[in-house]
Amino acid sequence: MNQKIPLLIDVLFIVIVLPALCLMLPIDRWVTNNFWFVCALICWLYIVYFLNRKFTIPLFFKGRKHVLLAIGILLATIFVTWLLSQYQMEFPQRMFHPNRVRRIGKSRLHQQAVWFLFTTASVFSIATGLFRELTRQIVRGHTLEYEKKKAELALYKAQINPHFLFNTLNTLYGMVVLKSEQTETAFIQFINLMKYMYTNPTKEMIPIEEEVEYIREFIEIQKYRTEKKELIHFSYTNDGAYPGLQIVPMLLITFIENALKYGLSSVHDDPVDIRIEVRNGILNFRTDNRKTSEPHNRPKGIGIANCRKRLELAYPERHTLEIKETEHEFKVLLTIRLIEP
Repeated sequence: MNQKIPLLIDVLFIVIVLPALCLMLPIDRWVTNNFWFVCALICWLYIVYFLNRKFTIPLFFKGRKHVLLAIGILLATIFVTWLLSQYQMEFPQRMFHPNRVRRIGKSRLHQQAVWFLFTTASVFSIATGLFRELTRQIVRGHTLEYEKKKAELALYKAQINPHFLFNTLNTLYGMVVLKSEQTETAFIQFINLMKYMYTNPTKEMIPIEEEVEYIREFIEIQKYRTEKKELIHFSYTNDGAYPGLQIVPMLLITFIENALKYGLSSVHDDPVDIRIEVRNGILNFRTDNRKTSEPHNRPKGIGIANCRKRLELAYPERHTLEIKETEHEFKVLLTIRLIEP
């Protein structure tokens, strides 16, 4: 809509404003004996309008050298208008010699009319040009901000992949060494994960059902790392109020990986609970695990900081993230409004 407004103003000026102004002024009395001057004046007004609108105003947004050029063009239009205002007009001497004309020179009314028309055309053209350029600048700013956020999201997403890949390959290597009967199944699941990871990085959003299926596969692979598979609890519910909901890919996986890596103990039978619930277009995600006392099970916080940044970029003012950490427990409570207000 904003792109059409300058065009509408152009049509308004060409078809209505300038013709109406010409009718209000004594131009009709100039036509008979000053026809070519009137034609030149009207053409000049249209030239001024489109010159300012298309060239002069955009130059002000292109740097200092271009600003000087724009000022030069404005001064040139003022000079040409001054020349037109100095034109000596001719009128018939109706009272004594109807068939004769006399040159009346510069009249105040003539000069005022020329400058009034020039000022009107200039104001309309400058206002329209400024509106269009400011709109372009705003759109360009939003586009640059969008591209910046997109690049940052891609960077954070790329930081996730190597970490996940290393951990998963380490698990599969252990299964191969132990000659586990489930190695083939695990490799199929791993291939599915790789397919997901390398077909979706360029996508900003994916269906939430695909993300949940990816999480299921991930959890199944992580279960191979422990003999206490029954301690890993995962649940997903969706009320279906908003079909086709989408989410940023691989957004939740870091929290899940942390819960599994730092919550499972080789000594204690402490469960790890992972819950995803979608209700009325709002996603509620929760992980709940006890912190083990094993030295290597101490979160570095890099992955979580990464997720915080991704959330800020993808869901500004549409999410809440609460991390509760005590001496023995670690909880993540994340809420995302998936539908835009």
